[in-house]
Amino acid sequence: MAGSYITGLTALCIPHPGRHKPLWHHFGPPDRWQIAGADYPDTSFLFGNRELVDLTETFALWGIEPPLCVSASYERAVFDLLFFYVEKEGRVVPNVQPSDIDDVVDFQIVVDWIKQWEQAGQLQRGQSMRDWLNPKNPWVAMQKDYL
Repeated sequence: MAGSYITGLTALCIPHPGRHKPLWHHFGPPDRWQIAGADYPDTSFLFGNRELVDLTETFALWGIEPPLCVSASYERAVFDLLFFYVEKEGRVVPNVQPSDIDDVVDFQIVVDWIKQWEQAGQLQRGQSMRDWLNPKNPWVAMQKDYL
C-alpha cells in the first residue's frame, strides 16, 4: 500500500508537474499539511499506489526538503476530501466549492471512481459525493442526506 501521502486541500494547493494548481492558496508548512493515514483516511485500500504524484523534484527546485514528497493527484485529492467529509463524517466539504477547482480537476474521473466503489459496496453516500461535484449548486442536492 501507499502509506502516507499529501492529500486534500494541501494537494490542491501544490503545483503538480505539467498541471496548473486548482487552488491559489499556499500549501503552508508541513506540520499543517493534510496527510492521508494521519489526519485523513488513506484510500490506498481502493487505489493502491495509483494517482500518486512524486513531487521530489518540485520541492528540490524550491529549495525545500519536506518530510513527505508524494501527493495525491488532484482528482484523488478531491475524492479523498469527499471520502473523508461526505462518506465518513456525513457532512459537506468545508473551505472549497466545486466551482473553485472545476477548471483544473477532471470531475468525470472522480464521478467514475465514486460509481465504481459504490457498485463494489465500498461507499454508502456515493450519490451525495456526486452531488457535491455539481458546480451549479452542490449544497441543495446534498442537504437531503443531512437533514
